Amino acid sequence: MDENIEDLEKKDAAQAPNTEQEDAELELEPLPFPNARVVKILKENFKREHQIKREVKIEANKFLGELLSDVANSMDQEEYFTVSIEHFNKAVRKYREIGLNKKRILKIQKILEKQRAELEEIIAEIQLENP
Repeated sequence: MDENIEDLEKKDAAQAPNTEQEDAELELEPLPFPNARVVKILKENFKREHQIKREVKIEANKFLGELLSDVANSMDQEEYFTVSIEHFNKAVRKYREIGLNKKRILKIQKILEKQRAELEEIIAEIQLENP
């Protein structure tokens, strides 16, 4: 049985792509950011170790480029020649508010669940009083 496990591990190792070679190929593609940095950020935020497929690395990099392009377009709408941190903060507000909105939604859900439990309790009391 141990031999089968070793054989499987050897096959997996042979089939696994060479990440250094893959990273070098990715760096040759015209991506908005250095791919190694994007991969490093992804891996730093993983709680468990994962192998990241090439297409994920590319799409994450492109997404970050699109995100920054959107921020730049928002800042470009400013009538001032010099763009300051206030302009940047205004442009990224919608992205930062996503987390706040998620927290608000969770808070509202908890309130509604509490109210539902109270209503069910009142209904049960009414049904007991009026069979």
